[in-house]
Amino acid sequence: MRPVALQELKQLGDGKHWSVEQQLSELDSIGPVRGWLKALHRGDDLWLKAEAAATVELICDRCLKPYPQPLQARVSESIALQSGGPDAELEELDGAEAALETLDPNGRFDPEHWLFEQLNLQLPLKRLCCPDCPGLIEPEATESAPEAVDPRWAQLLQLKSPEQP
Repeated sequence: MRPVALQELKQLGDGKHWSVEQQLSELDSIGPVRGWLKALHRGDDLWLKAEAAATVELICDRCLKPYPQPLQARVSESIALQSGGPDAELEELDGAEAALETLDPNGRFDPEHWLFEQLNLQLPLKRLCCPDCPGLIEPEATESAPEAVDPRWAQLLQLKSPEQP
């Protein structure tokens, strides 16, 4: 999926449709992202609709083990087209200031980056491999290894001076 000029999208009456079955350069996914994306130029805005799914590998916040996390995005969005682009002044809506996403009507739309943003928004804030993850588990001491140490902490033992217990 390559960026497309908004003026080119304007010429297409029915918009542009992309079938997606590929890796996204900005998303480190396990396997390809699958889905579709449609963009329609409606004069003063760009209407986007998409469905996409991917699986990424995350690290559990409790046990620190990697686990697969499925991501699914089902999105409809309208992006205003106005000169000045995303750095234009804030518009006032109902007495409250709000930043609106905008695109320069003479600019380009990058479908791959937009799809990455939509999937990235689906990442969980709390990353757990399972709801009842016990967290880090200390290895049990055995007779053969009375002071078993988690290998991730082994290097710290070398910093201990010999006099310390």
